[in-house]
Amino acid sequence: MNARRPTPLVGRAAPLRRLVAAAAGPPCVVLVTGEGGMGKTRMIAELLASPALRERPRAVGRCPDLEDVWPLAPVIEALACLVGRVPDDLPPVTGALRPLLPELADALPAPPAPLDDHRAERHRRIRAAIALLTAVGPAVLVLEDFHWADAGTVEFLHALVAGPPPHLSVVISDRGDGDVLPTPLASLHSRIPPGVPVHECRLQPLDPDQVGEFAARVLGVDRVSGDFAEQLHRRTGGLPFAVEEVLRLLDDQDPVGFGTGAEHLALERVGVPVPVRRVMLDRLGRLPADARAVVAAAAVAAVPVDIDLLVDVTAIPEHRTRRAVGLAIEHAVLVPAAGTYAFRHTLARQAAYEAICEPERPALHLRTARALLARAAPLPLAQIAHHYQRAGRPEEWLRYTETAGDRAAARGDHTTATRHYLVARRNHPRPNGRIRLSLKLARGALSELPDQETIEALRTTLAQDDPSPAVRGELRFCLGSLMRNQAGAGMEGMEEIAAAVPDLLATSPNLAARAMSAVAVPSIKGWRVAENLEYLERAQRLAPQVDDPVQRTAIAANRATVLMLTGDSTAWQAAAALPLTPASAPEAAQLARAHANLAHAATALGHPGPAADFLSTASVLLQDNAVPYLDALAGTAHLVLSWTTGPWQGLLDRAVRAAAAYVDIPDLAAEAILVRGLLTLHAEGDTAAARRYLVAAAETTRLDTGMVLTASAGALARIHLAAGRPDAAFTAADTALHHVRRTGCWVWGTEVVPAAVEALIRTSAVDEAAHTTEDFHRGIAGRDAPAARAALATCRALLAEAEHRPGHAAARVGFEAAARAWRAAGRPHEAARALEAQGRTLLVGAQPGGELLVDAAIDAYQLLGARWDIARCRRLLRDHGKSASSRRGRIGYGDLLSPREQEVVRLAAAGATNREIAASLVLSPRTVEQHVAKAMRKLAVSSRADLPRS
Repeated sequence: MNARRPTPLVGRAAPLRRLVAAAAGPPCVVLVTGEGGMGKTRMIAELLASPALRERPRAVGRCPDLEDVWPLAPVIEALACLVGRVPDDLPPVTGALRPLLPELADALPAPPAPLDDHRAERHRRIRAAIALLTAVGPAVLVLEDFHWADAGTVEFLHALVAGPPPHLSVVISDRGDGDVLPTPLASLHSRIPPGVPVHECRLQPLDPDQVGEFAARVLGVDRVSGDFAEQLHRRTGGLPFAVEEVLRLLDDQDPVGFGTGAEHLALERVGVPVPVRRVMLDRLGRLPADARAVVAAAAVAAVPVDIDLLVDVTAIPEHRTRRAVGLAIEHAVLVPAAGTYAFRHTLARQAAYEAICEPERPALHLRTARALLARAAPLPLAQIAHHYQRAGRPEEWLRYTETAGDRAAARGDHTTATRHYLVARRNHPRPNGRIRLSLKLARGALSELPDQETIEALRTTLAQDDPSPAVRGELRFCLGSLMRNQAGAGMEGMEEIAAAVPDLLATSPNLAARAMSAVAVPSIKGWRVAENLEYLERAQRLAPQVDDPVQRTAIAANRATVLMLTGDSTAWQAAAALPLTPASAPEAAQLARAHANLAHAATALGHPGPAADFLSTASVLLQDNAVPYLDALAGTAHLVLSWTTGPWQGLLDRAVRAAAAYVDIPDLAAEAILVRGLLTLHAEGDTAAARRYLVAAAETTRLDTGMVLTASAGALARIHLAAGRPDAAFTAADTALHHVRRTGCWVWGTEVVPAAVEALIRTSAVDEAAHTTEDFHRGIAGRDAPAARAALATCRALLAEAEHRPGHAAARVGFEAAARAWRAAGRPHEAARALEAQGRTLLVGAQPGGELLVDAAIDAYQLLGARWDIARCRRLLRDHGKSASSRRGRIGYGDLLSPREQEVVRLAAAGATNREIAASLVLSPRTVEQHVAKAMRKLAVSSRADLPRS
């Protein structure tokens, strides 16, 4: 067990400062109010410990929650704290306290003769207590839990504040709910003279962020997850007492794992802490039978309840029920909530529920279910199902759980529907019920984020429950779609869909056509594209038999996607034929999916304008039909389009967030990781980190439609080429190139073929480079793929450069044509690379104009934010005795770091060696060494370890 840490004070700094300022200026009355467990005692302790009050005598008494309490007991307890602080010359009346204060017997005068009238005796003792406090001088009187004060203590306080001693600060804690039920505090305000300041501080529950800070400090960790803080807040209502007790119990039971993100799982296993249960049981024990019955009904309901429901469940007449509710509020068991009544927090309700005898609970749940059915509108189906479950009525429980799922599905809330269907299916005793629920589950899950439990449920139904061919076909189609799209099972999912086709052809032309159109969507890791297109043709032949508008739209969407992915010029007509005004939410979802897929494909082909239009349409369709998976699909399409068109400002952060958000959807996560890798290379110049991200993207993707694998391979090859490793560059490109050849979809070679050709040329395999270029040419012939044509122009320019002498017109013209083609394809980065290559041919051939072309490339790179490429261009110019032009002249940085020195420091501080920095920034190791030395002098550090990381 961890050592017990002191209770932290969180979210109370500002109120505490105000309390200290008020209490430091007597005479005054300071009220600290708030419901039980809010931390009033802790707040007063901090108040008394403040420098302004630390040296003053303090008299602290607590009003006990007892039926029979000695009159003035809290006052006597407080006065006993003044041992050693009372003066010698006390007024004679203070002797009346001597029999009650043995601690002060030696300091008090002799007691006066007793009075026959007990009221007069009490009044004399009150006068004596006030006189004693007056004689002590500057002091602080604290009376805690004043809502439980006896009549004598209330009378004493009324007399005290009516004419308070000039140097006395009076601090009172109270529940402060006089607006609900009368408390002794309610009558106090009228007794305080106008000249005596009154300051009230009502403590509020902690908010989720404050609960998180509180939890971290109690547990002794740096932080807890936001989910854990939210769950803990819901469980405790933000009451510090309840939060602390839950955390103590949690830390005792499960002392490891905090800070790992798994602590919220442990919280689910924690019951009601003993102190919290003890408080609730004590309060319940003070209630009469009617009030206890009402509390039990509220605990069973588990939600805020009104009087009518309590009457129905308890069968207590309304007038008695209302009186019982009032007593429950008075004893801080229930709280009013906008015409209903509830527990302050989940723990309180749980403690009250556990106080109900076990045999009585089913009957209460059954009465609650029937009361809800009779009175509630609309029916709270999930609540009714829960009560039937707890009542031991499984048939009704499963029926209402399924109905709750049906209603959620009808509203488009497939997440909630899935949860209900899974529960009902898992517990259904009959195969036909499990089959029915699996079908509902499958249909709704297609629009959701991945859920392995759903996939396993469908697999189990297919394997064990023997569904009919029609149902088996649909279940396999849905299962395959989930595996392919959401779960990242890729080709395994495609094969599951293909296996569904025979059943569907025999039973459902609608779904058979849709399944074949889904299998038609190609992947660079999948079958030959010719096989995909065969499925597309079969689906098209069956399309006239499809009468379901949603399925018809889905088939048309898949067809347009396949045609666009393969660069078929008829894709535009297929896309234009898609409905503009969907008749239903499912149809809108299919259209949104189609336009997001079309945006991905159009971006890869080199049609950025239409890609942006497709995304705009998808966004409009998703505004009123939010589908989590499709939102994510459109999100990565935006990301890739932004990378290809630039500029890149802020894009890296977006890529990092997307990779984290879509971690459970491999193909979408892969696109985000790819963009992160490309930006880490070109915008950050960190080749080592970029290689890690690029490899991770390729390993993550499952059903890659031609972008991730090839772009990753092309970028890895460029890193090796820049470092003078052409063999490694070709190795990096070869796997992706092999997939392009195998599938026969050469439009996917845009990102990798130029890098592979350059690597072959630099390994002296010019003939192989020429064959690859020719294969590329034949493969994209007749395809509507501007980016692929630009890549082909780059390959031809590279071959011309290799086959002719440096500076030959063929190479220069070739790269010029490539730059134009890349600009036409909306690819400014590749256009700048072609411009750079054109300038390189002139510089290598010692012909004029090369420096200007490289300068123009630098300008284009600067607009994008491509640091790595700018560094390469500057090195190219230096190698040929040139320098990058600057319209502003050379900048002098004095004691400040230059931009280049900042780049070097950033990489060095991250642990990169001089050689690694040189490779990243395209510099020589010697130049890097000089930059590091200059930066260390400017920063006045003696070690690379002391270099700042930002």
